[in-house]
Amino acid sequence: MLMAKAKRGRPICEPTNLRSVRLPNRIWKLVEKQSRNNRSVNEYILSVLEDELIANKVLDSSLRRSPVIKNNGGN
Repeated sequence: MLMAKAKRGRPICEPTNLRSVRLPNRIWKLVEKQSRNNRSVNEYILSVLEDELIANKVLDSSLRRSPVIKNNGGN
């Protein structure tokens, strides 16, 4: 009897490119600390980049992929 393969890895949402970015340790530690409210560091970095692209009117906010996390205080 053949067993079905278990689904593993990242779910396919949209095509992606594998890239590497060198960051100083002090910056990486700050990014990790700030990303604790997100599911992952990658999700946090994606949301920061999308915010910047939307602010510069390069990306339409309706095309945002990462979820917007609203805080209960502040604004």
